[in-house]
Amino acid sequence: MTTMFFQRAYLALRSSVLAALAFLLIQPAMAQTPGDSYPQRQIKIIVPFPPGGSTDTLARVLAQNMQDDWGQTVIVENRPGASTIVGSQAAAKAEPDGYTLIVVVGNHATNPALHSKLPYDTLKDFEPISYLGHVPIVVYANPAFPAANLKDLVAITKKQPVNFGSAGLGSTTHLAAESFKIEANIDMSHIVYRGGTPAMTDAIAGQIPMTWATVGQALQQYRAGQLKPLGIAWPTRYAAVPEIPTFKEQGFDVVGSEWYALLAPAGTPKPIIAKLNAEVRKITARKDLGDKLQAVELSSSSPEELQTFIKNEIDKWTPLINKLGLKAD
Repeated sequence: MTTMFFQRAYLALRSSVLAALAFLLIQPAMAQTPGDSYPQRQIKIIVPFPPGGSTDTLARVLAQNMQDDWGQTVIVENRPGASTIVGSQAAAKAEPDGYTLIVVVGNHATNPALHSKLPYDTLKDFEPISYLGHVPIVVYANPAFPAANLKDLVAITKKQPVNFGSAGLGSTTHLAAESFKIEANIDMSHIVYRGGTPAMTDAIAGQIPMTWATVGQALQQYRAGQLKPLGIAWPTRYAAVPEIPTFKEQGFDVVGSEWYALLAPAGTPKPIIAKLNAEVRKITARKDLGDKLQAVELSSSSPEELQTFIKNEIDKWTPLINKLGLKAD
């Protein structure tokens, strides 16, 4: 009787110990989030432009730093076409697992007004990760153009027709120029180019008197004396070109820039978004990346701040696009 009692007690105790051990073993797995083990394989960053531009350069700097930090391969895939719509659609339809990301720019917020229909919803089909940075817009003129500043430009437009180029219809550079026209109460004719480089080339050659471009798009040509700046559309002097006076200094309340942001497909788990956001904050805080980025000033944000920013950009530019009757399709 006593022996049987002790056998039963031993078996009960062993069962309790085994159950406790099993519980302890599964606790870490139960507590893990998708972000704990992320990333476990190759990450792809879509760039909705051809190789070589500022967006591509920024994405490659981001990819290299992520790869160095995490020990996983991070590649850049260029998916140009249809004013970034091709690449954006690919990102929106990708598996929401954190292994497909996209770097978007200002026309991510202007495309909804410029196109009658998009194959994705600009706000609902993407998960914001972080703001990445910005580069202001400059009025670059041919050296032979008689204007030395914006007030000269206004005076000239009142006497004769003036044309300007930009990165394309509805681009941030085009819309900054249109904002200036309204602010200064002048008229200038927009010559539509398929990108900022052809417009810059024609401005250098004197085919058009000026082009509205980001600091980086024509920085080398400006420093080589092939173009002259009339003003920069930024609230304060910009670190990369502190000698260029702002629009505000010259009496015009116009601010415009190309901006960059990192997004994921909607539905990407929040812990993965949080891990990506922390990584972007770490990378953008590094001081040794500036020389590679064509005058882009790096920055970061929370996902919520980025979502609000994109919505505000849509609200900012849609009325102007509608007022001008701009359509890209």
